[in-house]
Amino acid sequence: MIAHIVGNRPQFIKLAPLYRELQNRNYEQCIIHSGQHYDTNLSEIFFKELDIPSPCINLMVGSGTHAEITSGAMLGLEKELIRIAPDLVIIYGDTDTTLAGALVASKLNIPIAHVEGGARSHHKENPEECNRIVADHLSDILFCPDKISVEYAKAEGMGEKSFWTGDIMYDTFLSVASKKDKEAGEEIILMTWHRQENTESRARMESIIRFIQRLEGKIVCPMHPRTKKCLKSFGLWEDIQSINNMNIIEPVGYLEMISLMQTARLIVTDSGGVSKESFFAGAKCLLMVDLDLWDDLVKTGWIFKVDPESRESVDMAITFADNAARTDEVSYPQYYGDGHAAEKMVNLLEKYSLI
Repeated sequence: MIAHIVGNRPQFIKLAPLYRELQNRNYEQCIIHSGQHYDTNLSEIFFKELDIPSPCINLMVGSGTHAEITSGAMLGLEKELIRIAPDLVIIYGDTDTTLAGALVASKLNIPIAHVEGGARSHHKENPEECNRIVADHLSDILFCPDKISVEYAKAEGMGEKSFWTGDIMYDTFLSVASKKDKEAGEEIILMTWHRQENTESRARMESIIRFIQRLEGKIVCPMHPRTKKCLKSFGLWEDIQSINNMNIIEPVGYLEMISLMQTARLIVTDSGGVSKESFFAGAKCLLMVDLDLWDDLVKTGWIFKVDPESRESVDMAITFADNAARTDEVSYPQYYGDGHAAEKMVNLLEKYSLI
């Protein structure tokens, strides 16, 4: 029995191709959903769209502080992992769910595989960075999305258990994008906005609103429930609605998100996953968070980090945005593999007798 522990959108996307590859090789599996994302468009719809079964267990942890989410997930996971006694636990990414899975499985002496191991932002004040570090060191094997992540793992003494498989999100993107016809139409600026550091203060949210007011072109923003709640609580909801070129829509599923990405000339986001997916989709990215994510994409100028509270940074970002154009026909370097990460992961699990 293989237990997958997931809790949010990027983890569902990473799960899908690996689940299918293991299914094709006749392994018994169970999906445990922490319930960290519980909105239907942020959770259930992804399982349906990605053609994977609904979770056999939903812990319904919900939202809260980092301690509340982590401890709630740990209590539920301990009970369920003892009950189902899996031979392997697979954890994904860097959320509080990831940390909870690593801690519980390690204390129960269950082998752990970490999908997206080795990734580092080099900012320990960032909660997800702490989650990554602990999860990596507790895991038995790390599946690294790019070669830089392998080097980071080696620098922390984890070289022997770290492998470059490519990014499994690219597997999922290709499987979806190849089925969709690219529709000619108006190019957009796609915006996502959800991180705690961008929603916890009125001043920060005001600075982001001032920044997006300067963007030229139609902006489409699937609004995260937390962001909407914070905008309303700070009295800023009418301010953002008054931006003439801003189109706020409800959260969307994965298929619609890919469709939006494929019509975008620019993606503005504070999501690590979306910033990387921008590369797959052929749309340059403005990243609204001070994290050193995806070094290759920053170094090559694909991603530009913007600080909405710095006039100089915003001025540079607006220049970047004005010059951004879709690049569908470019032959990209294979920073994130060839779209067969899931196959490589299962091969490694079999080679090292983890399944």
